[in-house]
Amino acid sequence: MKIFALVLSLLLAPASAHSADVASADLPGYVDFSALADEYGEARVTINLSGSILGLVASLKHDNPAASETLKNLDSVRVQVYDTAGNTSAAASRMDAVSGKLMNAEWEQVIRVREAGERVHVFMKQGDNRIKGLMIMAVDPEEAVFINILGDIDPAHLETVVSQMNVVGNIDLDLSL
Repeated sequence: MKIFALVLSLLLAPASAHSADVASADLPGYVDFSALADEYGEARVTINLSGSILGLVASLKHDNPAASETLKNLDSVRVQVYDTAGNTSAAASRMDAVSGKLMNAEWEQVIRVREAGERVHVFMKQGDNRIKGLMIMAVDPEEAVFINILGDIDPAHLETVVSQMNVVGNIDLDLSL
């Protein structure tokens, strides 16, 4: 999935993370997806970066200043990918539950796609003309992808990173708040 490629590219950008060793579960907007292991088994891909580990990833040398600036302000980046083998009911149920929780916590749903067998929900927490968190959930018959990014994200930097990677083709992104 293209969104997964975006997250991996952000992870490989340089910077010096500002976060100390903060337990991700204590951060506002943290979402636990471990219950999906009961239905699908162990996640095929698991990325959990926060605190000193995120600082280490942030310190890697890279030549994309917008990605670097974005990464240095993150508190937590979590990615989990499960193989669904055509059974999307547990992942779709979890997506619905998380969507309700985020809306109650004043997160804004910025993307919602429901097509034959595919669902995508993207939520954003905003404050002070910045993005404070992103929650991306995508489920299709092959896999369920959950991405939880927490921290302080400048929309201008995120737009630059996405456009440089050509993740969404020729679509003009307007992420201004």
